[in-house]
Amino acid sequence: MADNGTGEKTEEATPKRKREAREEGNVAKGKEISQAFTLLASFMFLYFLMQQIFFGVLNQLQYYFKNLIVRPFTINMAFNILYDAFFSVVETIYPIMIVTAAAGILVNFLQIGALFTTKPLVPDLKKIDPIKGAKNIFSLKGFVELLKSLFKLAVIAVIAYRFLMNNLNIFENSIHQGLDQSLVAIAGLITRMAFAIIAALVILGVLDLLYQRWQHNKDLKMSKYEVKQERKEMEGDPMIQQQRKQRQREMSMNRMMSSVKDADVVITNPTHIAVALEYDLEDMEAPVVVAKGEDFIAQKIKERARDAEVEIVENKPLARSLNKMTEIGDQVPVELYQAVAEILAKIFQNRN
Repeated sequence: MADNGTGEKTEEATPKRKREAREEGNVAKGKEISQAFTLLASFMFLYFLMQQIFFGVLNQLQYYFKNLIVRPFTINMAFNILYDAFFSVVETIYPIMIVTAAAGILVNFLQIGALFTTKPLVPDLKKIDPIKGAKNIFSLKGFVELLKSLFKLAVIAVIAYRFLMNNLNIFENSIHQGLDQSLVAIAGLITRMAFAIIAALVILGVLDLLYQRWQHNKDLKMSKYEVKQERKEMEGDPMIQQQRKQRQREMSMNRMMSSVKDADVVITNPTHIAVALEYDLEDMEAPVVVAKGEDFIAQKIKERARDAEVEIVENKPLARSLNKMTEIGDQVPVELYQAVAEILAKIFQNRN
């Protein structure tokens, strides 16, 4: 069957196709690994500042309760408490948000490099097409994404369950311990469990990134027809190239033929070869070939020479040697100086 553009996409994407996809924001990016490292950065930040945050919140609560108990509660007091609480929460959260955003930007940069494009932000009605949306949901890709989400939830649930089952004694002992000891033990359990979950998410994220890159390369694959069309666009249509070359040959031929009138002599074979030479005693070190050709072109050169009253000399060995050893614009080779000089000398003598 002929490949009409809808054939099987078996060819690897060309650099042009990859570049266009990147300019449109279509790149291989793993969301899972971005979320995993963002979560890791946030939790690491919390881990090192947890004690400071905990005691800061505890002091704030103590301050609020003291104000509520000692002083008579008024609307202004409630407003002040809410005002202070709001800015305390903001002061606690904004470093975490900055770290999270920086981690997300860094992970995305490491995945796809520097890329800024507004094309994904351009409204596209196809994206809100309910029929196409339903097809995407029930497509193979949508099914794979669902399985990935379910598997991730299952991994998190299994890790959390095993940690809790293996550390039930912490909750049993907390009954007989003080509040500080219980909180420290529970916080240690939560920390270990969180790091285990994050480590699992990082591993899943790496696997997802590999899958996304494989899927991205697969989606960018091209059919043989598409590769052929792109090559035509980049290199030009063969017929147009042929026409261009034909025009160039014609222009070169016309320039060569127009130079025949400036020649001093045309040396012929006599029927198969014609070489036109020009020599200026004052400006040229040696005679120069201004036109040459075989068969049909040789006949045209001789016609132009007759029209311009340029001397035509028959010399078979010299004509063959000049045709073989020189190109248009070349000087006559040293080994042919003597033969050419004799011919030019006779011509110049006849002119004088």
